[in-house]
Amino acid sequence: MISYMTTLSPAGGEPSVSARSRYSIAWLRSLGEQSLFIGSRLLWALFILFVIAYVAFAGLEMARGTQPLEALVIGWQSLLQWLQGILHGSLGSSYSVSLGSRPVAVTEVLPRMVMRSLVLLAATMLIAFAIGLPLGFLAARHRNSPLATFTLLLSILGASLPSFFVALLLQMAVIAWVQRTGGPAPLPVGGFGFDAHLILPALVLATRPIAQLARISFLSLDEVLDQDYIRTAWAKGLRETSVWIGHVARNAAIPITTTIATSLRFALSSLPVVELYFGWPGIGYNLLRAIGFRDDNLAVALLVSLGALFI
Repeated sequence: MISYMTTLSPAGGEPSVSARSRYSIAWLRSLGEQSLFIGSRLLWALFILFVIAYVAFAGLEMARGTQPLEALVIGWQSLLQWLQGILHGSLGSSYSVSLGSRPVAVTEVLPRMVMRSLVLLAATMLIAFAIGLPLGFLAARHRNSPLATFTLLLSILGASLPSFFVALLLQMAVIAWVQRTGGPAPLPVGGFGFDAHLILPALVLATRPIAQLARISFLSLDEVLDQDYIRTAWAKGLRETSVWIGHVARNAAIPITTTIATSLRFALSSLPVVELYFGWPGIGYNLLRAIGFRDDNLAVALLVSLGALFI
């Protein structure tokens, strides 16, 4: 109390000049620590992207039959040339996506490819959130019933099935529907378009995120339901809606929200296979195509884009 009163002016009780200066110094110190933390993370991310680019150049050389040591040297030289081009605003030229014999600039085609994949990933995470979270909630609400066991088994199955197998099953289901009804296909089984063409590839990419989100949400809610404060809330006679929304959901929100973000890596890991399978010309499809055509500039740019999404 004495030390606090010495920081007040005799007239109006406002902090003295020395107190305000200490507050300013503490605020500046906190700002500096945050800036240092963010700057270090950004530098580390930039270093990781450079490593990805170098490994990509060296790996593409090894894939052509070059000896490992020679490929490492060539990869370093290619990386230096690539970085020099970046300083001049260029990522090189690509001929695997050109319609004719004339190559096109990577900076011209890269944004369209990234945007197509981002739209597909956004639809994927939306589907995963809309299906996985209600499944986990229902399993937690009926945790002593067979529904909870079925949800856990379903989540294990969804996380274990390969993406191409899920895509094959969905396409066979659409074909069987057409054969049985004799009408048009309810969903396109391939091709590109920001319409119904999004549904099947997004469902395939969302399989593992749905499984992960359903499992984590069920386990988080189940753990919260066993806490003492939940029993106290029930004992007070609170309404079921108030208990679930005000106590259970709020305390389980942190691990569930974290799972929504981290489950994106499952979709990213399957992105090239799914895009190639459905003919979706995004990052993954053009990456595999660029590797097949030995289009190093485009392949490295797409790999770095994938690395940036992971980071």
